[in-house]
Amino acid sequence: MAIFQLRVPATLTLAALVALAIPIAVRADCVDGVREPTPAERDAAKRGQAALIAGIPEAVRPLERRSPNRSDPAAPASLSFCRGTPIGAFTLSAADGFMYQFAREEAAARSEQRRALLRQVEELEKLPPEKEAQRKEIEAQMRAAYAAAPTRSRKDPPFTPEQQAQVDRAQAEGRRLEDAMRRIEFDHRASVKPQTDPLRARADEFQQAPQIFSVALGMNLARFPEPLPAARGTTLTFGVPSPKLSATLQPVNIVLRVEGPAGPARDALVGLIDRAYLEGLLNKPLPEVEVSKKRIENSIAQAASAPPLVIASSVPLNASSTAVVPATATVSPTAAPAPSAASAAAVASGSAAAATPASAPPAQRSANAAPCPPPARTASSSEAQRSGSQVGGEVGGAVLGGGWGRSIGSSVGGVLGALGGAAGSAKKEEPKPADCPR
Repeated sequence: MAIFQLRVPATLTLAALVALAIPIAVRADCVDGVREPTPAERDAAKRGQAALIAGIPEAVRPLERRSPNRSDPAAPASLSFCRGTPIGAFTLSAADGFMYQFAREEAAARSEQRRALLRQVEELEKLPPEKEAQRKEIEAQMRAAYAAAPTRSRKDPPFTPEQQAQVDRAQAEGRRLEDAMRRIEFDHRASVKPQTDPLRARADEFQQAPQIFSVALGMNLARFPEPLPAARGTTLTFGVPSPKLSATLQPVNIVLRVEGPAGPARDALVGLIDRAYLEGLLNKPLPEVEVSKKRIENSIAQAASAPPLVIASSVPLNASSTAVVPATATVSPTAAPAPSAASAAAVASGSAAAATPASAPPAQRSANAAPCPPPARTASSSEAQRSGSQVGGEVGGAVLGGGWGRSIGSSVGGVLGALGGAAGSAKKEEPKPADCPR
């Protein structure tokens, strides 16, 4: 769903605005009272909002917009200022979501690629023959220890104190041997972790679920956000940061961020951005709302008639192959205007960031320095959801105010908490090192 936001004063970067992902209007705690926005400020905010919405590209097949409808570029702007706030002290932003679904053949190839990588992980984590023999020997001793304990049926009388003591000793010895058996497996997995972690990371890159992207634009930011890592997205900036925002009520800077999985689909989406249009908005009166609306209508019509984007497969369609084909994306020249010469530096910066490897394998600890595993018990999905709802409600109430904020925060927090709880409960319990608390 497309969103727009107005912040007064503009103390948040675009990254923070997009992370909130909820339209909000803020009235600061003004000691000296408030002032009404001037007619010029209202007009500039309305025009700027419409211009940003018009700057979000229309999806060209096979890319899709997550919501078929844009925000209304003619929607009235809501502004609120403390008394004494300079003219033009506000920031505008707009965002929308996009989606790319893999073709059936590529989805099958990605699935096979992922399975091949996970098979390599499984092979590396398999115990070598000498360690497997050691594990089986300890397993036999463990079974014998448990079998040595006296047994009784429900009809039998309770154990005598001596029998109960024997049961306790047998169970303690069985648990000790069980921990020793699992320790062999745990230590081996730790020893191959520097090899399996990169393989697992590569396997995660071959998920075949639809890829989700977001495009966010900010205008008149006091400071620019940190560029996104290449694995997360692309950041383009036009103009310079403006601590005093825009006293002239004209755009002095625009920041664009495209977030989502690295690859040909994201490259194609970045290629649809009309950089010349965004750069052309700077340091001049904003276009009329009707002009922005007409631009949106033209973009929709052009996207509907444009040929599909050629988004190259990032894996070989021969499912039996495990080689990775370099990702490339070709964008139809009719789908996006060519960047102007003045924006070449920004384009080159974004391309260089996209060409950076997605991520380097994290530094690995040696097997001798393996950290203590986390406690075995993980919160259930329902517990995590209740905790997330409570925290989300408190944050939503504090930030947005009132029952509406608590309701929104509770819903978002509950969903995230449930997802985190489900992921945590799916992990297998690892044995703890001998020097870790039990």
